[in-house]
Amino acid sequence: MPKLSKIYKKFRLNFLFRIFKILNNKNFRVNVLIIGGQRCASTSIINFLSNSNQIVTPKNNEQLFFFSDKFDSSEDYKKYHLNFIHNYFKKFNFKKKLFVEKTPEYCLKSNYLENIYKYNNNIKIIFIFREPYSRIQSAYELYQKQGYLNTLNKFLIDNNQKYNIQEFSLYSKIFKRIFNIFKIENVLIIDFKKINDDITKKEISKFLNIDLTNIEVPKSNSFKTSKTNENYISEIKNFYNQDLDNDYQYFLKLFKEYKEKFMKKRHPKN
Repeated sequence: MPKLSKIYKKFRLNFLFRIFKILNNKNFRVNVLIIGGQRCASTSIINFLSNSNQIVTPKNNEQLFFFSDKFDSSEDYKKYHLNFIHNYFKKFNFKKKLFVEKTPEYCLKSNYLENIYKYNNNIKIIFIFREPYSRIQSAYELYQKQGYLNTLNKFLIDNNQKYNIQEFSLYSKIFKRIFNIFKIENVLIIDFKKINDDITKKEISKFLNIDLTNIEVPKSNSFKTSKTNENYISEIKNFYNQDLDNDYQYFLKLFKEYKEKFMKKRHPKN
């Protein structure tokens, strides 16, 4: 019976996928990716978006599909698209849909972003940044909840592929990585501090061309912006010296320039 059940599920999924392709045309592509940052409310944002009947998200939020060792263009990216089938038919109607996925690690490597561009060169990118000390504190506390038993200093030393502490915190490098590949009008950068603002909700609505203003932003833990413990700041500063501060200040300058250019693209002079 278990084998028959698996065969039935596979048959059913493939049948639904054929219908899905007919309804969404053969050139179907996911429209929007949230590519970071880590501990910057990307989960809360995709949960907020998923409350719209016009937005379809995968059954499991993080897909890791565009990692080089998982990227598979065979059968026109069928393996990737199958992840959206369940929620697509759950929200089935004839309104135009946006398909949205989020994986913070996509921002860490140029080849991941190149895979995304290869997949859809007109895809919309959302990136959320957060002051690096509170971001690192939040990451450390998350891994502690998951069983990490070492000190903060050991956590900073263990900057391996699992944690990517420094890579997620050097925003100027991420910024340049993104804009080396994507057009400015296709990228929305959001400040974590303003994540609950109505202006941010309107900004996302305009960027995606879907009215989200009547949807409540979930007040989840990832939205809490409690002050970073001074002991954390001191220990992180001692570890990185001025590297984080210098990079963050440079990034804020780049962000200001981006906002000005982005607004000009949005409101060109007649």
